[in-house]
Amino acid sequence: MKKIIDLTGKTGVIVGLKGTGKSTFANKILNEFGSNAIYYDTVWEAPENALFDIYRPRNRYSVAELSAVITSVVPANVNLLPKYRLLVIDECNRFCRPKPANLPDAVADLNDQCRHYLMSALFIARRPSQLNQDLTELADYLFIFRLTGKNDIMFLENTVSGLGDAVLSLQKYEFICVNPDRSFDICEPVQADELWLNRAKSLINR
Repeated sequence: MKKIIDLTGKTGVIVGLKGTGKSTFANKILNEFGSNAIYYDTVWEAPENALFDIYRPRNRYSVAELSAVITSVVPANVNLLPKYRLLVIDECNRFCRPKPANLPDAVADLNDQCRHYLMSALFIARRPSQLNQDLTELADYLFIFRLTGKNDIMFLENTVSGLGDAVLSLQKYEFICVNPDRSFDICEPVQADELWLNRAKSLINR
């Protein structure tokens, strides 16, 4: 598979409504990194035979548990190599509420310093308006799938002129990549990952 984008030492935010393709997209990136990636699987939906490592939190709302995992994989200093090259945190809005709330210290450190640690970090949420702005404003890349909420569209339009209207035009599984210079492109639809989708459906139907 052709590499999606070079995320080495960078941060990204993935947002979109349920079923729009954001988990499939994250899965593709995680598979690119393979055993060098760890996925904080907040909703326990990753397939058991994934190529990457998975952490399923005992308490999916616990900031302390997330912080402990981040601390365990981030090097103690910039002279040490990281345990993983990529950390992906799903449902990140549960832990990183919008301002005036502060980011948890471990998340803030990862967001600010990951390039020095030679790590990449991806933060996933359904709605950008429910995510701490330090993540969206400092992200090297924004990956935006279908959104319809008025507050989310206004948030995106305030981020980049024309972005809100562009998001409203997205078709199924299409997404927008907002680049570091804040130019943006509409990208081809991601292909649905049946293994991932079937795993998610089985959890819903329990």
